[in-house]
Amino acid sequence: MNSEDMSSAPPPDAGSSVPAVEMHGISKRFGDVVAVDGVDLQIGDGEFFALLGPSGCGKTTTLRMIAGLDIPSEGRLAIFGEEVASWPPDRRPVNTVFQAYALFPHMTVAQNIAFGLQMRGIRGPDADRQVAEATALVQLEGMEHRRPSQLSGGQQQRVALARALVNHPKVLLLDEPLGALDLKLRQEMQVELKALQREVGITFVFVTHDQEEALAMSDRVGVMSEGRLLQVGTPAEVYEHPANRFVADFIGRTNLLEGVTEGPAAVRLDAGAVVAAANELAVGSPAALSVRPEQVRLHRRSEAPAGAPCLDGVITDATYLGHAFVYTVAIGPTAGASGTHAGERAATITARSETGSAALAAGEPVSVSWSPEATTVVAD
Repeated sequence: MNSEDMSSAPPPDAGSSVPAVEMHGISKRFGDVVAVDGVDLQIGDGEFFALLGPSGCGKTTTLRMIAGLDIPSEGRLAIFGEEVASWPPDRRPVNTVFQAYALFPHMTVAQNIAFGLQMRGIRGPDADRQVAEATALVQLEGMEHRRPSQLSGGQQQRVALARALVNHPKVLLLDEPLGALDLKLRQEMQVELKALQREVGITFVFVTHDQEEALAMSDRVGVMSEGRLLQVGTPAEVYEHPANRFVADFIGRTNLLEGVTEGPAAVRLDAGAVVAAANELAVGSPAALSVRPEQVRLHRRSEAPAGAPCLDGVITDATYLGHAFVYTVAIGPTAGASGTHAGERAATITARSETGSAALAAGEPVSVSWSPEATTVVAD
């Protein structure tokens, strides 16, 4: 098994040895447009898996193929070991919650939740019991007789979740379900949704373009771009060790410092300095050094630690965020450093520090440093 296969496999503590969702070479074309391009992926039983990427990257199309709303152009798709690529949606053990909750406005909360049960022929006391259980699960007791127009956005989202969960799916698919909520409610619902997933214990496949949301909620993240699955891993793996330039730049904020590899442990930056950075690229290969802002250390030029590899620079912007300072530092020729050479190009570095540290001002000369362990070399 190669490293790419290993990164796409379910985590070792997944609930079942049979993947909840398994894709091999899944592609989807709409005419001449390739929406999904050769995706290989395994999602474990009981896993909270996030598909993350910008708009148009193919993540929703991937979700729709799992749901049966779109049919793969090629490839193999299995749910708990059963080939389902040709199955209609109602035969698959999945349910979907969309960003537009699609609640019936003329029905009460209880009637909306019971709709799926009625479609399966379940009525009477058995249906009432299951609706009550689903209502309690999403904490909507006492609101059973309200209509959607009488609910807040967060409450409507809970109704949509209950309507999906009442059918006891093996996999719950969520397509940007928090996208319509304001920031504070969205953050609250992230916590509630993750707690709900732990309680019901089934597989959640969650599509989002919000990096912080994916990192905060998921057991593993799959990053997509232009129809391809670029990296799969835990939130920490994807954030701290991005597989390529796109992932490094898309997941959170990072500094991408251009340079050329000088060996397995060094990169010469275009700004002039040679820095320690482990890599597997050929000598002379173009590369970018990814360093997260919180890993960057700033020192007043006169207070730079002796013997530590530092880059000289000048603060061009200082922003106070309440809980942190964010600094922009110019390094290289524009920083006014001595000893620059022809061909060296200016660069900027963003640094983030907690407000407990001493504030620095724009225009102040500084030295910039970071630990070699905090760097990732990414190729184009």
